[in-house]
Amino acid sequence: MINKFILISAILLLGIASVAGALYIRENVVKAYKIPAASMEPTLLVGDHILVDRSKAARPPRRGDLIVFKYPEDPSKDFVKRVVAVAGDTVEIKDKILLINGKAVNEPYVVHKEKEIFPATENPRDNLPLLKIAAASFFVMGDNRDRSYDSRFWGTVSKDKIKGTVKSIYWSWALLSHSLIE
Repeated sequence: MINKFILISAILLLGIASVAGALYIRENVVKAYKIPAASMEPTLLVGDHILVDRSKAARPPRRGDLIVFKYPEDPSKDFVKRVVAVAGDTVEIKDKILLINGKAVNEPYVVHKEKEIFPATENPRDNLPLLKIAAASFFVMGDNRDRSYDSRFWGTVSKDKIKGTVKSIYWSWALLSHSLIE
């Protein structure tokens, strides 16, 4: 009878430890997210599932990294965008061309689906005046530039709002269906 009690207790403790460990890993090490919108196309497609490194030991985001962060206008929502500038950089956009520290950036992953160019007085999408990025802040943009609501509209993302760096796409319906068609 005592052996059964010890065995059942050990199984329960192992189960509790497993659940606690899984929850700790999910909240502090790696977390899965599903992409709900097209602002990061063609890099991340609607419905893609990504893994995000949330560990404290992860390196700070660098230019070009995809990050998940608390949306500045509604912190209950998470957004994913590309870091285009870091603390100390200057950012400027002239007729849809991104300039970092005065130099045009080669961005092969970016798409512009609309030919119209808005003047800065109407909309910051295509023309943004020179802006210096403050300490512990990041300027982020979607790869689908004409359809992304990002730092051009609501400003930088502070380091404390970043949840993690995208490490990989682990499931993509669009890529799967594309390969099935061919």
